[in-house]
Amino acid sequence: MKTRTVPPVAGALIGSLRGVGYSLEAAVADLIDNSITAGAGAVSLNLSWNEGSPIASIFDDGTGMSEDRLVEAMRFGGTGPNVARTTSDLGRFGLGLKTASFSQCRNLTVVSKTREGQAAFTWDIDFLAETGTGWRLIEGDDRLAPGLKIDLDNHATGTLVVWRKIDFGRKDDCPSHASFKRDLARLDRHLGMVFHRYLDGDASSLSIRLNGSHVKAWDPFLEGRSVPTPNQPIQSPGGKILFRGFVLPYQDRFATKEEFEDAGGPNGWLLQQGFYVYRLKRLIYSGGWLGLGGARGWTRDEASKLARLRIDIPNTADLDWQIDIKKSEARPPESIRQRLQQLADDVRRRAREILVHRGEYGRRSAASGVSKIWKVNSESSSRRYSVDRSHPLIAAFRKKLSGERQALLDSIFTLIERTVPVERVWLDVSEKGVDTTLPDDAELVGSALDLARILERNGLPFAEAVSSIQQMDPFDSVQNLREKLLLLDRAKQ
Repeated sequence: MKTRTVPPVAGALIGSLRGVGYSLEAAVADLIDNSITAGAGAVSLNLSWNEGSPIASIFDDGTGMSEDRLVEAMRFGGTGPNVARTTSDLGRFGLGLKTASFSQCRNLTVVSKTREGQAAFTWDIDFLAETGTGWRLIEGDDRLAPGLKIDLDNHATGTLVVWRKIDFGRKDDCPSHASFKRDLARLDRHLGMVFHRYLDGDASSLSIRLNGSHVKAWDPFLEGRSVPTPNQPIQSPGGKILFRGFVLPYQDRFATKEEFEDAGGPNGWLLQQGFYVYRLKRLIYSGGWLGLGGARGWTRDEASKLARLRIDIPNTADLDWQIDIKKSEARPPESIRQRLQQLADDVRRRAREILVHRGEYGRRSAASGVSKIWKVNSESSSRRYSVDRSHPLIAAFRKKLSGERQALLDSIFTLIERTVPVERVWLDVSEKGVDTTLPDDAELVGSALDLARILERNGLPFAEAVSSIQQMDPFDSVQNLREKLLLLDRAKQ
């Protein structure tokens, strides 16, 4: 068989790999994967604006690499996806360090230190373009500013990655200082989400500092405050996975608006609903429904925004879960999709119930006796939503009316029911979400007091009126409403 060796042109291939599609935050996360695999307990990131010519350095205190190992780490595809890995290895393709770095910069230097010595190498895209087609790796770190190596000099072992000629993968569209600062804020939030189980100590303990400030973990599941489902082990191609669902608290369970918004995550409540897929407790897929839900597929909707689901997969399942180079996408194997859909459907149903009943499903169920103005009728009914004519307030008012006026009141209710702006409400919720904040207690107590006095004037003793009102939605949400109303009544007397 006649063959011919056709090696790729170095500069051209690297230039093509720059278009893989990494964001800044995904690129940095890929480098931190290497730090975790190296046993690092601390990672320090420094990104400097440098008067419009940004420089980035990422240092970890891991075991470091010998010269030979570092050469292999700098080799493109040095270890492919089919090489056997340890159970703690977060890598896969042997491309992450290079493709992640070159998606953001044109000059990559890695300096690594073991107890036996130190080695350094640099890939420079412009140098490769100038010198032809070869793969010429620059040795040494003599071109590196001494200040960048302070952390490495102060540790017995570790690895330093430096990005220079940063252009964020763009040709002419240079970011402004303001957009650079926004990128850093987004990076902070992203790292807090992707590595939250490491930062919280659920995995091997890790601290991450970004420009001197500690990155804070963001737990998508609010464990300890949410309602979890039991752990469900599932036998899957590539190894056993573990599923667990969480229904998050309703909005009024948060102390402040800021706390509620923080719980929504980097992209907000609507976009952060759904599945979270972890590979060795490192987040791969954050929010969305993995294409489940039948032919049309579930979408991120308001009704399911309190549903979040965790899946843990081993690193032996990469191929079957179609983990991509950026480690930001995943797709479950066909053999377990139906089981995942069943489990997810249950969590979505629970989340919808919490949302409909304002976080008080158990206390606000029909058996609890809480009175609601609106009824949701069956699909076969002529009107999906109707005013409950048996509501205590409506019933009390009707008793005082003549037959003709009762008929007029019923006609008004019918008109209201037939003109509920369902389409408008649906559109507003889809576009803007829904403000589910209840009125504050003072406003509700004031309204309840007015209603109690009206009922009293119509012949119902004040104490009985109070007992009836405290069983009505939304007054049942006020703590000690009866005591507050009776105290206000006594003060009036």
